[in-house]
Amino acid sequence: MAASAGNRRTGGKGPDVWRRVYEAGDTISNGDGNKEAFFLVSSGWVASGKMLTSGARIVLDFLLPGDVVGIGTTEWAREVVTALSPATVFEFPGAPLERLLTAPRELSAPILKGIARRNARIAEHMASIGRRGAVERTAHLLLELAHRLGAKPDRGRVRFSCPLTQSDLADALGLTAVHVNRVLKDLRESGFVSFRNGTVEIHNIGRLADFVGFDTSYLTLRGE
Repeated sequence: MAASAGNRRTGGKGPDVWRRVYEAGDTISNGDGNKEAFFLVSSGWVASGKMLTSGARIVLDFLLPGDVVGIGTTEWAREVVTALSPATVFEFPGAPLERLLTAPRELSAPILKGIARRNARIAEHMASIGRRGAVERTAHLLLELAHRLGAKPDRGRVRFSCPLTQSDLADALGLTAVHVNRVLKDLRESGFVSFRNGTVEIHNIGRLADFVGFDTSYLTLRGE
């Protein structure tokens, strides 16, 4: 589906910036190698990833408000970017690397930081898939989302709204949806996490972080 009629150009005489509004399930970028742009998520949840020739999807990253993804940097990247919930996205058209070289610092600095954060998240996700068990990698991702959303503990408990389906989680974790279902059941029965009706509740965030060895340092840039 295309973006809704809420699209409009912003920025006056500055660089072209398009504000685009999407519904859940809309495609923001379909992996067309001819499209070149940066996307800044203003609201909602967005997934970026790859579609294999078999039709299978790999989710590389979940993008939350303030996150950035650039497409078209290489001919072969061809990332597919999809809205997982109603989302507002600012699109900066043009070749990403060229835009960074010519953009004013107030535009380029946040984009560069966003790219650095995203690279760190993807590296950690690859470490999870390669070396963490299914329970640990699932719990690690939920802890990451809680941290990125700024969810505040209340007597050790953390709750946050999460539109992800078990298929979304499976595509990000390198598991099947059936396996994710079993893992979530294990986490619930162990008293760690419940995930019901679009809400994740971590019952004791410190205990779960110790269990999976969760370290937030990869989510923070030096000097911040």
